Amino acid sequence: MKTNKGEVTVQSFHYDVESPAADVKSDLQISIEHPDLLDAKGNPLSEDEGKIFQIVIPFEVHPENAPFKVSGLIGQVVQLVGFQGKPEDLEPKQVEQISRPVVEYIETLTYQVTVVALNRGVSLNFTAHNNVEPNDTTKDKK
Repeated sequence: MKTNKGEVTVQSFHYDVESPAADVKSDLQISIEHPDLLDAKGNPLSEDEGKIFQIVIPFEVHPENAPFKVSGLIGQVVQLVGFQGKPEDLEPKQVEQISRPVVEYIETLTYQVTVVALNRGVSLNFTAHNNVEPNDTTKDKK
């Protein structure tokens, strides 16, 4: 699926010290919304090429035996070229494809922060088998 992508935006990112014995958590909730975006003149953005969606991922992650946890909210605006449907019309594979850049940003930020905080980078690797999928609201609409 061809997409036009905006910048990935970090609304919040938190690194907190956590006991390595604390419960493992890998919670990413992918939300796809149809925002009412306006151009510089205050007019709605054209969706002639395809629908414009905002990918928003709130997350909380505590890797197994790690002395930290990370949480936050990161998103990106994308235009799905040739697609005129609703978010709930997207197939799981399409959701994974358009949300992947945001997920990779979470992985990258976590690595970079842990390099500084722990003197070693911790790599997160979220893939489809980690149950990264649309949140319940998006699923319920389908």
